[in-house]
Amino acid sequence: MTTTSPGPVTARKATGSAPATARTTAAPATDQWPAVRPHLSSFDPDAFVRPVDRFVWEPVPVPHTGPAPDRPLAGRRLLLVGESAALVAAVSTELGERGALVVRSDPGTPLRADGWDGIVDLNVMGETYELGDTGWQSALTRTTEAIRAAYRRWADEPRFGRHVYLALTRLGGLSGHGDGEVPQPLGGIWAGLAKCLPRELPAAGIVVVDLDRADAGAIADAVEREYVRPDQFEVGYRDGVRHVLAGRPAPACPPGGSPPGPGDTVLITGGARGVGFAAARAFAESFGCRVVVTGRGERPEASEVNALDDEEFTAWRRRRMSGARTPQDLAAARGDIRRADENRTVHRNLSQAAADGLRIDYLRCDCTDAGQVERAFAALGDGPQFVVHNAGIDDPARFDRKSAESVVRTVDVKVTGFANLVAAILARPERRARLRLLSNVGSLAGRMGGMVGQIDYAAGNEALARLGFWARDNLGLPVQTLCWPTWERLGVIANYSAAVRYVSTLDPGEGARRWVAELASGHTDEAVFLGRIGAVLAPGQLRGFGMLTGHPDLPRLHALDHHLGEVEEYEIFRSLRTTRTWEADRHPCLSEVRVDGAPAVPVGVVVEHAVAAGDWVVPEGWPLLHLRELRGLRVRLEGLRFTGGSLTLHREARGGHRDGEWCVDVTVRDTAGADIASVTLVYGPEPAGHPPVRTERSSLGQPTGAGRLSWADVVFREARPEHGDEGLLALDPVLPADLWTVPFPPEPTLAPAAIETIVRETDRRSVRTSAGFLTIGRLVLSPGAQRVDELRAGAVPGRWTGLRAGVGVLLAEDVGLTD
Repeated sequence: MTTTSPGPVTARKATGSAPATARTTAAPATDQWPAVRPHLSSFDPDAFVRPVDRFVWEPVPVPHTGPAPDRPLAGRRLLLVGESAALVAAVSTELGERGALVVRSDPGTPLRADGWDGIVDLNVMGETYELGDTGWQSALTRTTEAIRAAYRRWADEPRFGRHVYLALTRLGGLSGHGDGEVPQPLGGIWAGLAKCLPRELPAAGIVVVDLDRADAGAIADAVEREYVRPDQFEVGYRDGVRHVLAGRPAPACPPGGSPPGPGDTVLITGGARGVGFAAARAFAESFGCRVVVTGRGERPEASEVNALDDEEFTAWRRRRMSGARTPQDLAAARGDIRRADENRTVHRNLSQAAADGLRIDYLRCDCTDAGQVERAFAALGDGPQFVVHNAGIDDPARFDRKSAESVVRTVDVKVTGFANLVAAILARPERRARLRLLSNVGSLAGRMGGMVGQIDYAAGNEALARLGFWARDNLGLPVQTLCWPTWERLGVIANYSAAVRYVSTLDPGEGARRWVAELASGHTDEAVFLGRIGAVLAPGQLRGFGMLTGHPDLPRLHALDHHLGEVEEYEIFRSLRTTRTWEADRHPCLSEVRVDGAPAVPVGVVVEHAVAAGDWVVPEGWPLLHLRELRGLRVRLEGLRFTGGSLTLHREARGGHRDGEWCVDVTVRDTAGADIASVTLVYGPEPAGHPPVRTERSSLGQPTGAGRLSWADVVFREARPEHGDEGLLALDPVLPADLWTVPFPPEPTLAPAAIETIVRETDRRSVRTSAGFLTIGRLVLSPGAQRVDELRAGAVPGRWTGLRAGVGVLLAEDVGLTD
């Protein structure tokens, strides 16, 4: 969800008492005040396209936070998988000595799917990579079978971190970045796979640990440190120092390089359609060079089907499908239509390029076939000056529905394709001499985790980036990797509307311009292009963004994290259970309120904490919903007091559809299990309307006593009557930075000054023998409720209207305090 900042408040002139009629101030334009807390940031696929920012990732030393538990692996039942039987045996012994119950699955041991708690994956660790190695295929098959065996049980487990997938890699201890060689770049397969797993197993603990040596003792030490409390997706240990990868903006390409010219050739694997062909056109147009694109089949010739326009092809497809009579006929028809569509697109692309005078040619070349790659290079004389490895497969399906063979096939296009290209370059000295750049086409799916159904796609792309580091540092080849988001309605992504819920898409024109600049620069590093971060997040994935700096969504991500706390249970689309501890005086708002003379957490903080639970409990499909109301709010004020300088809140939230509305019931309890607060959050597809504002006589009346609560009047200053009207109270603004001393203080959902003033005024007028319970029948939140200028006490007792620039933006009904 996005916690949006409201627009500026327009100050009103003092004009004396208002007449006893409805105010005539018009409701604000929708673009002036954003809606209150849109329920997740589900974005319109046709609108969520923005310029991307260029980022680079680099390792930074970060110690593990908090004390490690004593013997954290004791009693843990771990499945240990790996390609090296000797290393699996040695690590098994080490982990056993630390109390783990190890179940082995190495090349000589069949998989035993009998309820292990977690998977420790050694994959190809212990093997040094040689160009063209294929041992990764059996290792990935073993990993796939292990995850599939655990998949349903882990998916049904709500306890957060109850099951853990921990992948070990040997990329040099810095995840392939930094100085030094990369011994085993294919560890990138498992890094990409792991970072995408939270999309499908959101309650599982996921971590990738990169080491600078394949030593059984070092591996066991790392597992012991990282298994129980994974802080980040990726950590590395070099010379015993713990590192994590941090992303930072790098807006400009490094200077230098020798861009293609009219006498140069750019070879693009898989470049005849989609993103690859957009790049081919951009290169040919910008540099005047020759571009050769490739595909697995022969160049499509002119034909009746290839000549059809889009409307005619749609009719042809409908006729072809209507002729299917059996499931076999249907499968054949779909295959024919897919091939026809691909051939028609390639034919149209090449024909249009020729008509535009662009030097774009086509060669048949399946990059996973070394012979075909060699023939393609041979057809180009002494070889191309630039090679772009763009070929890829995206076959979206949940991981438990994919065969090991299909997973290997998807990764193979990136991994074996790269190896074959490098082998062809090195096969002849003149080819190596002519090569100025080998550019890998990677993806955000590998760098930061892809969408549901993309685990194997992410694995292949992340392996490609690590292979690029290896070829650069070990072979001295000029290799760069570009990690792209989804291009708007281009590329291999099968479901565009779903893709934009994960990350914003890239305008193809901007993508082409950026690609031209990257190729011209000739840099040999990884560049990541990242737009807005979308709706589809799991609580554990916030760790993946923890070291990201300079991104426009950081305030939103930090706001999500601020109220999240420690996740104990999470069922996607159903429920969340967390624990959060607030420490007295840690933030300004936690030094402000006293309940019966004892320091306490403000009511507004607990209400925001309850509201924030709804960010994670969402309907299937992540529709765009808006928080419209809080119903049945009940707060036990005595429960807000600090005990021993802190207050621990156990929060439970459960969502479901009720009378056509999405409702999330939230309960906040203390450590003894007693309720502190409860409320129902009500969402709808549109924001709530603005409540009318009338100036009828107020029912506020005079205070009846000193009240049981008190405020320091530092953060929440006492409201004052406006224009001599005791029922209209002017509020001093309270900004997020007034409440929280954090780099990105979260924007409130309800105006803090308004909530505390309602509580204060109600407390003053309530006679009771204890702090008692605050109850509010309902709180209606309209656009602008984040900031309130004035509060109007209604003619009906317990009714308040919040105003912003004279417009009603907040309505509280049935407000009371009782024993």
